[in-house]
Amino acid sequence: MSSKPSRSGPILFAIKGILVTAVVLWLYGCKEESYIEGRVEMRELNIATKYPGRLARLNIEEGQRVRKGALLAEISDPEAQARLMQANAMVEGAAAQQSKADKGARPEEVESARAAMDATQAQAELARVTAGRMRRLFDQGVIPRQRLDEAIAAQRSTWSVYQASRADYEMVVAGLRPQDKVTAAAVTKEAKGERQLVESAVSEQQVYALADGEITSINFREGEIVAAGIPIAILAKTDAPWVRFNVREDLLDGLQVGDRLSAKIPALGESGTDVKLVVYQISVLGDFATWTSTRALGSYDLRTFEVRARPISSIAGLRAGMTVLVPQSEVRSEK
Repeated sequence: MSSKPSRSGPILFAIKGILVTAVVLWLYGCKEESYIEGRVEMRELNIATKYPGRLARLNIEEGQRVRKGALLAEISDPEAQARLMQANAMVEGAAAQQSKADKGARPEEVESARAAMDATQAQAELARVTAGRMRRLFDQGVIPRQRLDEAIAAQRSTWSVYQASRADYEMVVAGLRPQDKVTAAAVTKEAKGERQLVESAVSEQQVYALADGEITSINFREGEIVAAGIPIAILAKTDAPWVRFNVREDLLDGLQVGDRLSAKIPALGESGTDVKLVVYQISVLGDFATWTSTRALGSYDLRTFEVRARPISSIAGLRAGMTVLVPQSEVRSEK
């Protein structure tokens, strides 16, 4: 009695084939996405003072966000204050001399000079009259030649004194010469310039924020001596962040400046799942740090490029150092 061939074999084989195909497709679909990893960067500013001194007051803490123009610290420098007092005194003295040169002598000085001139003029007139009398007496043989010579000498002397007092009076009335006035003005200007230098040094004792940002570190505390140019604190500008990627050239896939990328920032949670970036710089890195030889595999040498991109819109909570992930499949133009 012959048996019929079983149909279950081909059916089971087909089912197994379908299952294997489904598993392969599922595994392929579950394959982990490849990402290009980047990092958030922010420009850092050194908060420093131009002149040394003691840190008298510190108004910031690490992690604090500050606005541009906010007073961050105050430096104490007694020597600068003393120099400012000296500079103010020099300006006041120079200004007084200039005022005297511009306005001329006081009425009392003019009157005194006039009185001195009148007195010497009277003496000169008396000496002239006396010399005339002595000449007549000498002609009459009453007095010797010596007396006449003495009278003539007195006349000349008193006349010279009168001429000098008259010149002094005219100088007081006319005031200083234009050259002297210019000199006085120059001295005043120089004194004011010196004061401005000292005021600039004093103003540097107030340290202000140069931009909006976040204090990332503080290097000095109140009471410590601060050296010129040494950062008191570091300020990270939060108004213009960027993301830096190091991308191997075989993964660039034609990426160009101006292209837009879709990225995610894990540290921001839900708000960082769909972040839009725009590429603004692509530059090759140095061979010594990025060159990878593949000639042994019959391929070519690979280089690494630095790609920089900016967020298209502001991102709340974004901080320097956060990781940014761009799917490799998203490295394409979305212009």
